[in-house]
Amino acid sequence: MQALQPPVSVIQELTLDAPVSIVTLLEDRAQVRRIGKSNFTPGLWRIKVEQVAPVLSDKSLRAEFCQEYPNARIDDVRVRRQMLVKEADKPDEIKALETEIRELTKTFNNTAEERQHLESCFEKVNNILAKGLQELPIDAIWGQIDPRTWREQLSTLFKQLRELRVEILNSYHSQQDLSQKINDLIAKASALSRPDLVYNARIEADLMIPQAGEYEIAFDYVVPNAMWRPWHQARLLRTEVLTTNSEGTEVPTTNFVAFRVDGCVWQRTGEDWNDVDLVFSTARSSLLTEPPLLTDDTLNVQEKSQAIIIEARDQKIQTTGSGTTQTAAPEATPGTVDLPGVDDGGEVRTLRPAKKATIPSDGRPYRVPIFSFDSAAEIEYILMPEMSCQVMLKTAQTNTSQFPILAGPVDLVRTSGFVGRTEVLFIAPGEKFVLGWGPDGAMRVQRTQTQERKKDHLTRWNIVTTTTKLFLSNIGPEPRMIKTTERVPISELEQVKVEVISDKTSHGVQPDENGFCMWNFQIEPYSQLQASLVYKISAAPEVRGI
Repeated sequence: MQALQPPVSVIQELTLDAPVSIVTLLEDRAQVRRIGKSNFTPGLWRIKVEQVAPVLSDKSLRAEFCQEYPNARIDDVRVRRQMLVKEADKPDEIKALETEIRELTKTFNNTAEERQHLESCFEKVNNILAKGLQELPIDAIWGQIDPRTWREQLSTLFKQLRELRVEILNSYHSQQDLSQKINDLIAKASALSRPDLVYNARIEADLMIPQAGEYEIAFDYVVPNAMWRPWHQARLLRTEVLTTNSEGTEVPTTNFVAFRVDGCVWQRTGEDWNDVDLVFSTARSSLLTEPPLLTDDTLNVQEKSQAIIIEARDQKIQTTGSGTTQTAAPEATPGTVDLPGVDDGGEVRTLRPAKKATIPSDGRPYRVPIFSFDSAAEIEYILMPEMSCQVMLKTAQTNTSQFPILAGPVDLVRTSGFVGRTEVLFIAPGEKFVLGWGPDGAMRVQRTQTQERKKDHLTRWNIVTTTTKLFLSNIGPEPRMIKTTERVPISELEQVKVEVISDKTSHGVQPDENGFCMWNFQIEPYSQLQASLVYKISAAPEVRGI
């Protein structure tokens, strides 16, 4: 009597078309979402999604239904990888390459033999010339002096040497070119002879479908080899438009900046992202925090020296930003900071472009526009001759968008086209920021500095007087208002005093709390201007290093 066997469940298979729909780009990776839809009959199903990224993280793979389907479930989801080996089947191309290699090798050998012959001839002529030069003093001793014959013979030998040297060098360069061509052909033949390796991956999912109908399934996974960085573009336009001032009246403005924020994307994951929705995120999923190691801090006691040794140092003035629209623009452009990644201002940001994008898997950069805005610009001409003897064009504008500008490079574009590149830090909505547009070609600046040292015999204090002279020239047809900044040292000791001599300084300018002396020079077209700054440093006798 035969026992009854339970019925065997038949697993149906289907290759699901689930293209990439949404990609969330992080600082060093990307989260990919694929969505597929198909009709299913009741029963067990095994679906496959072909041509996925082979580098995807297995533990991040997840599958879910996009809607609520009663009693339907996903039992398992996994990734299958395989390596396909394609045999080389290019005999005609390989045979042609081998024939060309043999011909080039034969030419190389003939060139080498010819070069050896030329070198042998060169050595023989050189020996004849050396022996002829040795016999000249002997002929002169015996009275056989014939300068004309000597000159003709030596000229002929030197000419032969020069011709042989040229032929040897030409032969040497020909050998180098032939050797490079032979190596390239050998590498090409080797590549054609080697079988191609193709890595392929697919997603498999086991489903249990209770009733027939159309089901929509989403697959999520994380892939490396993908990243994004902010990349901006600023365009300075000089067109008269009407803007509203703080009093609510419309005034004509002739300068404004069109600012565009882009996301630059690189990816080489093995799958192309065609017509997908991109999401740029500043989240750092791999950021770890570890407490610092504790070490002993040893304190030593030593006697204080009677002599005071001073030294000059540069101190960077730290600022918190340019402020909102009601605050004034800063006096100088703040320095940029090299950031290791995306600076989001301490809060995770998510930016979504308005249009879909296509990013091939070739590792090349692709810029995707995120948002843009226009802002009225305040134009200034800045001169800091201690740093650079060039008058720089600076604009101050406001971030009028609802989104922050992330730190990154900025392409500068004027009416003449691309003029350079600068950088910006994190800029909040409604905050003012400045951009430098490069030097003004109509301005010429020259700066000289001299020092005079003397000692006060009554107080025995050492005095160093520094004189800085500026020479500005406007060779353009338009007037310029130049905001010029020079600096003087700031003393932190009572034994050292710094004083600006007003009667010898242009306009009697005095430094501020940070030691900056500022002028606003009005220079007419095709005119010149001179300015000077004189200050003295007085140090007590016990001070060293001044």
